Amino acid sequence: MRGPLQQGGYRRIERRCLERVLENHEQAVLSAGGGIVSEAETYNLLLSHCFTVWIKAAPEEHMARVVAQGDFRPMQDNKGAMEDLRNILNAREPLYSKADVTVDTSGMSEQESLSTLRRFVTA
Repeated sequence: MRGPLQQGGYRRIERRCLERVLENHEQAVLSAGGGIVSEAETYNLLLSHCFTVWIKAAPEEHMARVVAQGDFRPMQDNKGAMEDLRNILNAREPLYSKADVTVDTSGMSEQESLSTLRRFVTA
């Protein structure tokens, strides 16, 4: 798990990267990490300059997707990882819901998720 100093440094880099993209590109597709909502200024910058989509999934699917990508860190030495994830998602939901669009991909295949997302961003 990242310590507070590492997390703070990461969030500063995240903000600078977002600012650079916004300054240098009229159009771009960004995939921001879920923790971007933890820094109000950075998240407000994203919300005010971008069309935002919250790609939502049930916590169990969320965890399964991470593990399917080969990332076992969330579960290593943490028997409460699933409960931790539920708590994080619940706490962040009011912030995530500020996105322009929410696409709930729970129970969808990758192709179904992509089709649904396309409908929202090409409308």
